Amino acid sequence: MEFGHMPRHRLLLAAGLGYVILTNAIWMAIDTRPPFWDMAYHQSTALRILNAFSNDGLRAFLLVPHLSGGYPLLYPSLVALFYALFGTSVDAAQAVNLPAIAVLMLATYGIARRVLPPMQAAVAGVLVIFYPYMLWLSRETMIDYWLCSLVALALFALYRTEEFSNVKRCFLFGVICGLGMLTKATFLLYVALPALWFARKNWKNAVIAGVPALLLASYWLLPQWAVFRQYLATTAMFGRVEGDPELFTWQNVLFYVRTLEGYEIFLPLFLTFAAGLFYAARSRKPEWMPIFLWIGGGSLALMLIQNKDPRFYAPLLSSVAVISAAALRRTRLTLVLLIPLLIFQHYLVSFGIRALPEQVVLVHGTKGFFDWNWNLYTQTYFGLWGRPAREDWRIEHVLSDVAQPGRPIALGMIPTIPRFDPEAFEFYITLHQYPIEVRRLWNSDIASLADNDYIVLCENDQGYATLFSNEMPKLNGFVQAHPDRFQLVERFSLPNADVIRLYKVQRS
Repeated sequence: MEFGHMPRHRLLLAAGLGYVILTNAIWMAIDTRPPFWDMAYHQSTALRILNAFSNDGLRAFLLVPHLSGGYPLLYPSLVALFYALFGTSVDAAQAVNLPAIAVLMLATYGIARRVLPPMQAAVAGVLVIFYPYMLWLSRETMIDYWLCSLVALALFALYRTEEFSNVKRCFLFGVICGLGMLTKATFLLYVALPALWFARKNWKNAVIAGVPALLLASYWLLPQWAVFRQYLATTAMFGRVEGDPELFTWQNVLFYVRTLEGYEIFLPLFLTFAAGLFYAARSRKPEWMPIFLWIGGGSLALMLIQNKDPRFYAPLLSSVAVISAAALRRTRLTLVLLIPLLIFQHYLVSFGIRALPEQVVLVHGTKGFFDWNWNLYTQTYFGLWGRPAREDWRIEHVLSDVAQPGRPIALGMIPTIPRFDPEAFEFYITLHQYPIEVRRLWNSDIASLADNDYIVLCENDQGYATLFSNEMPKLNGFVQAHPDRFQLVERFSLPNADVIRLYKVQRS
């Protein structure tokens, strides 16, 4: 079926991609808030990489593996490239995900064509970029969107090797896997089982594919092996601190099923996925096996990791979309019902519908630092991701107040409020090259408090700082009880109504 000179399935793909990219550009133009946590960290890393190439030229290729910390280097390098092309702004960093949206959609469509007719395959490609979690993720400087795109691209390339019979395509698959490993080491969790399935008939060419993958991955992994091991230990600690379910429990088994329904795709599309599983399994096509191994092997691997987070499941959403499309066989009816639903969900999680409740909980799930529920929908992701806002979080104001030309300044920081947190401060320090060092204050050691030039605290809750230390009230209390040692410089409110105090330390 064609619309003018363009087949309907291609028109659907083009319209879906154009809609998401356009609305993302509008969202980014509206939003003026600073990055926070991981988003700010990756942008700071990108600035360091950009500065390395500006100062050292080609020698920077030797330095870059040491600049990205416990994360591989590809994603911050892409952000650095966008900084070089479009300027060092938050918008430029967020825009790095726009080409990844196209890669994810087209790779998902290519995979789906192995098992579905063109129109259903196009529906799969559109579904994955319209899933609520992918919409949230696409507007943040997070590694995971590019990881999702490269995982889907690797599976598409794996199919095209024709069970590793085509040497050139085997090499291309290996290059994509190497880039995936340079994006995030967990890439292997999603690709390993399908690759082994295809390799069973041609191990020699599978080994050939492994050569470029290992060479590319070793560029970062070898010089950063010790740092990477420390990063793995730290992430395991986060799982215990945040109260994630213990391994080998029912809550562990249910965690990603619940978050898939409640936070990633919502109930209507979750039911579509359940129906798609039935149709895909009933078809008995051998071409479905790699997709089942992709989602099954990835899900099992994630269950065996202590640290839990819905974004770890995001690289499996492409397979969820393909399986879901298997149930949507009546394409005309599908488009009539699906397109309004996707546009509604898109607006709900992108710009918000204030007339509706923020969240509709179907069944309450586990409670901990984050409460994971079965939801009909939620308009924001724990209030962290959602509608855009024009807000000034006063970070640059504080930094310009405390900065002194020619003299390094130590800024002690107690709160970890999203968008007013140490990573956000470090991003703007790196951006403007302030001679300021941010020091996180976790305990009530008086010497560590006094060994600063300035201290920032919050009169209310310190945000997520209590996740790491329960001594925040002692810190606040001591500073406020000793005006002779800590001179109040300024008191102001943040957009979230928290009240911040900036103190100058009177060094004895």
